[in-house]
Amino acid sequence: MNVLEALSQATDLLRDETPDPKQEAELLLSFVLGTNRSYLLAHVYDGLDDSLVAVFLDSIRERRRGKPIQFITGRQDFRGLEFEVTPDVLIPRSETELVVEEALKCIHEREPTVVDLGTGSGCIAIALAVALPQARIFAIDLSEPALEIARKNAAWHGVFSHIQFLSGDLLGPIACLHFEEKIDCIVSNPPYVSERDFPSLQREVRDWEPKLALVAGNNGLAIYSRLIPEARKFLKTQGSLVMEIGFNMKDEVCGLFGSEWRIHKVREDLNGIPRVVVAQKY
Repeated sequence: MNVLEALSQATDLLRDETPDPKQEAELLLSFVLGTNRSYLLAHVYDGLDDSLVAVFLDSIRERRRGKPIQFITGRQDFRGLEFEVTPDVLIPRSETELVVEEALKCIHEREPTVVDLGTGSGCIAIALAVALPQARIFAIDLSEPALEIARKNAAWHGVFSHIQFLSGDLLGPIACLHFEEKIDCIVSNPPYVSERDFPSLQREVRDWEPKLALVAGNNGLAIYSRLIPEARKFLKTQGSLVMEIGFNMKDEVCGLFGSEWRIHKVREDLNGIPRVVVAQKY
């Protein structure tokens, strides 16, 4: 079997399973062969070893089961950095890059202290550590398997020594470190899917990504309602809280901030959906 024949067979197998079966077949074959799509398409008549064909078709079968490509390849790009991902963490998404962008706009100190809550793969904390080499960053998650992935990613990108990884709930792990009113910026992509909406998620998300990182109570607001008052205790005056929010959640989330906060900005994503809330502590 040559490359073209393998791609044709895989495309047919994926046709009723994914919106872009040809592209996904090319991505998976590129991964199996350890090359890129450009090289692949320039060598469509090259023969393939039977062992490689078997591995490729196994990956296609996994994709047909709904397993995200990122969990098959174990990789996802975020702000130009490649991250290891497994079903223990959320797949980093382009919308979450806006959290990093807005945090960088808020941070003016030369050696800021930053906390990333629900760090998952570590994508936000690591992207900030790369951009702010003088920063002191805490990355917190309830999931120890997620923290292990985050540690690997931090080491991979050479910022492990700049980030302290802590296991625990919200800001609890730094309470004993006496950081009240010492944090410059808190960032988070928290769970915001409601229990009611969880069954209707795409199967790639519902069946493969960690529910702990997705669902937050009956209305999706459970983490925001706890995080906002906790953040006020730890932020400096004029410190910033930067949070990703879900679809149609702008008014509800902004309504959780009291008069001791100023809503500095609500950033929309490329589809015009309010996606990031930036609030400043008075």
